[in-house]
Amino acid sequence: MKKSQQIIGLPIISIAEGNEVGKVKNIVINADKGTIDYFVVDSGVQVLNTRVIPTGSVLGVGEYAMTILNPEAISDISKLPAAIELLQKNITVKGTRVLTKKGSLIGETGDIYVDVSKDCNIVGIEFIADITQKKVTMIPRSSVITFGKTLLVVEDDVEEKLLDDPSGLSELVIADEKKMVGEPVVEAALGIVTDEEIERALGQEQPAAAKPSEPEAVQPEQKSSEAVQPEQKSSEAVQPEQKNTAAGLFEERQRNYLRGRKATKNITDHQGMSIIRAGEVITDQTMDRAKDCGKLIELVMNNEA
Repeated sequence: MKKSQQIIGLPIISIAEGNEVGKVKNIVINADKGTIDYFVVDSGVQVLNTRVIPTGSVLGVGEYAMTILNPEAISDISKLPAAIELLQKNITVKGTRVLTKKGSLIGETGDIYVDVSKDCNIVGIEFIADITQKKVTMIPRSSVITFGKTLLVVEDDVEEKLLDDPSGLSELVIADEKKMVGEPVVEAALGIVTDEEIERALGQEQPAAAKPSEPEAVQPEQKSSEAVQPEQKSSEAVQPEQKNTAAGLFEERQRNYLRGRKATKNITDHQGMSIIRAGEVITDQTMDRAKDCGKLIELVMNNEA
């Protein structure tokens, strides 16, 4: 989860080339869905048309960079009528007045909080009730009725649901995801497991094949072909809470890209200890260590086939 101001200004890295292709100049909000649908790109050169990256083309939004597969993920906005329409609406959220459903003005908004691990949903908005004291609390997304250009319309009981800490927004997101247990996760073809599969892999639910009370026994040959061996199942569900997110998908793609390539420079940790030397082959162990030391982006930017 990140504030919009933590996203704006991030370098945009093409992992296919290992180069910076621009910076995040701004965000484009879809008020109807309560999401960020596009990121405006500052490429550092004068261009006639605005260039944007659709949220679906973003691999990840980290502490130091936003990553995309290649520069083709960046589009001219003139080719995206939906993006033009959203940009013209100019929904900023930040700095707008907060109006209750019954018409009471109760304060103004600060920055927005975005769940960058899943569809860039807006999960909360900073709320300033008294502009002289600048005390900031959080409005949960569930209390927002309308994202307007000059007003944020909220439920009448919003003040009862304000949160003092942004961590409370994460807890609400987790609670909402738990309500979705049993529904298939999109992008299943990319290897993301379902909630049901995660529960079985963690031993929270026994596979149907192991239930002794089944009235009709399946033939042993059929049972063995349909049931996944425990070892295989556990390997597919390593860190299920991570794999079931866009962040997990990003890391999986990143690893597949790096695995077997060669480093083009010596990379060390913060104590000067070597993570990998120039010319050495990148392995999963290398990536694990680079990730632990905060050097994964440096590894992505310095490698060759």
